[in-house]
Amino acid sequence: MKSLELVRIEAGLHDWKAMECGCSWSGRRNSAEHIPAGLIEMLEGGSRPPGDEWAENHAYIQSNLMEPAVATTSLVVAALAGRPPVAVRHELLWSLTVLASGDQADIGDACLDVVRGATWILYEELAAGEQVGTSGLAYELLLFMEEQEERRTAYRRVYAAHLPPHLR
Repeated sequence: MKSLELVRIEAGLHDWKAMECGCSWSGRRNSAEHIPAGLIEMLEGGSRPPGDEWAENHAYIQSNLMEPAVATTSLVVAALAGRPPVAVRHELLWSLTVLASGDQADIGDACLDVVRGATWILYEELAAGEQVGTSGLAYELLLFMEEQEERRTAYRRVYAAHLPPHLR
């Protein structure tokens, strides 16, 4: 799967061992090395069900962004670029939404800057319309980007049927 290769390459660009993971709350310092491994396991369809448990309590805890949040955002964008199955894309887009809208504005802004580099992936997801919830998550991410207002509005006019009613 192309997503796996892209995620492995992106994972190699970050020093996960040097980052403190959100799961360190127990008092024992844990590095974030297991974050890319968890995403790869999910993409491979391992024993874990699709979901964000590879990121929740690691890159973010509810809406609180942890040290590895920005690097994790890069991993998610790489995974989306490989066009995994729609159920996996839905989970990845959910994770991006949490990362780009977290409580720590500086980290959230840095995550959103990474997402900005994937703008066309989001528009493609909206246009594909494979699942209303997935198209909706892509559109909601585009709502965070004020500079996309004109383009986003034009795409919404054409692809409104791909969106949940509250976003039409």
